[in-house]
Amino acid sequence: MTARRAHEKAVKDAPLYVLGCLPEAEAAAFERHLAECSDCRAAVRELEETAAALAPVADPPPELKARVLERVATPERGRTVVEAPAAARPTQSWKTWTRSRGNGRIFVPAGDTVWEPTGVEGVTAKPLFVDPDHNRVTMLVRMAPGSTYPAHRHGGAEESFILEGDLDDGDVQMHAGDYLWKDDGTLHGVQVTKRGCLMLIISSLHDELVEAGPG
Repeated sequence: MTARRAHEKAVKDAPLYVLGCLPEAEAAAFERHLAECSDCRAAVRELEETAAALAPVADPPPELKARVLERVATPERGRTVVEAPAAARPTQSWKTWTRSRGNGRIFVPAGDTVWEPTGVEGVTAKPLFVDPDHNRVTMLVRMAPGSTYPAHRHGGAEESFILEGDLDDGDVQMHAGDYLWKDDGTLHGVQVTKRGCLMLIISSLHDELVEAGPG
């Protein structure tokens, strides 16, 4: 690991270290880096002061730390999937996403945002760009193995690019590297994946779910 990568990892690990949530081997590696890096030492001191100021009045349940450590040890490719109770999940949740803002550019680092429930079991999405003025949303969509997405009518043209896995689109069988464009107003049938898939989707904010049926 290069010195730069080691420093970047240490910056990400600092909050976990302060909270005592780093595994023993990683904590030891972090402390070795800390001995040589004044920037990280200053960051740790600031985090410790913040943690002390926010210390809870009551001790958390003993199983909480175990759950946190389990989540840290088994991330989904370094990404966090935030699961909400089924009753609280909105259908097509990207319709509630806020407008993307930037000064001439939008940059979304790989680990910067979370994967969110979409309202369909087994299907999560990560926002990349949201533009209500032009009725467009760009997002990554992940479907778990065996999951399905309901039939829907497009409120604008939709572009789909399969990055990983397989998808039965209803009209065509798609695999990694395949691209599909569908026009505004077209009906998109039920989509099914056997092994799971990851897609880049550029679509409308006004798609509507429909009941599957003939035609």
